[in-house]
Amino acid sequence: MNTDHSRGFLLRASWGWGAVLGAALVIRYLFDTLAPAADYEIRATVLTYTIVGACLGAGFAAAWRTQSIRAGVLTSSSASTIGALLSIAGTAVMLGIWHDPATRDAWRSSGGLDEAFIDVPVKVLALGITLGAVGAVLGKLAAKSLAAGAKRSA
Repeated sequence: MNTDHSRGFLLRASWGWGAVLGAALVIRYLFDTLAPAADYEIRATVLTYTIVGACLGAGFAAAWRTQSIRAGVLTSSSASTIGALLSIAGTAVMLGIWHDPATRDAWRSSGGLDEAFIDVPVKVLALGITLGAVGAVLGKLAAKSLAAGAKRSA
């Protein structure tokens, strides 16, 4: 029973953050495929900040609510796993829809299929764990400091 409760908490806490990560990656792939750019710097910057914010936010929010660093890291790790899987699925669907030679050339010029199916999802998992830990520590510290401040003022 306790395990089911924990799994339920983890899924509820992480699915939204995972959806943000997956959507950000798929949207970036869509732009790279349908509207190739000469310079990918702006797109890369927006995606980077989105991933960093979502991973930090997932860890922070879970640790804030539970006052557990472990819960924050697990939530961010779970969210990044969901995001990576959504990214892989979204990439496969896009390739099923748009697979003409010009589109395949656009994919190759923006990093290639190995980047979309392997490199980026693995990096998202690593970032989820690392940044989730940072967010979890900050979330627990913030929750404890607010609780201590409330005790002093009461």
